[in-house]
Amino acid sequence: MTEMQGLSKQGASKRRLQVNPDTLRLVPAEKRDFWEKLAEDVEINIASQFGKRWTMLGTLTVILAMPDETYEDVARALNRSPGAVRYRRQAMIHLLRDEHDAVDRVEAYRSDPKKFHKYSDYAQVAEALEHLGYFDLSVREQFALAVPLGQPSKSWRGDGSSAALAQRRGRDGSLKDEVRRLLDEARNRNASP
Repeated sequence: MTEMQGLSKQGASKRRLQVNPDTLRLVPAEKRDFWEKLAEDVEINIASQFGKRWTMLGTLTVILAMPDETYEDVARALNRSPGAVRYRRQAMIHLLRDEHDAVDRVEAYRSDPKKFHKYSDYAQVAEALEHLGYFDLSVREQFALAVPLGQPSKSWRGDGSSAALAQRRGRDGSLKDEVRRLLDEARNRNASP
């Protein structure tokens, strides 16, 4: 039994088991070069509206989406990430069901937008719901409208775009800066004739 296998069995209650409990092998440099060069060719496909301000039309599109549509479908139509569409849709659901202090978030934002800027998404969704007259409907009708869109699995929470861009290497945020640079470069390439 290798030392690593022994650790896996002894510390099973304390640590996760390794996926590959075999002893580590060193990969020759010439084989590593292939994988390192492959990393240079990797393309990141991020929606063109990623991180951009939401318009009222975009918010209305999310709110008025039919429950048989998927987050991916609506995201594709809006050039947004599926996770961003899901966040807006969840804000709508929370507001219509009066869950998770959603109404308090909107009131806080309206009382001091600078201080409570993190609730601006909820405030915009609430404004759209007010204009559509959804808050004037009966509670039964509001609950009937408060339905999530289709998702690949019950535990799905988005495509991971935000998490990938939020990761940082060290304190200087070099990974995030590099991804932003690549996005800008791709956008400039697509914008030029």
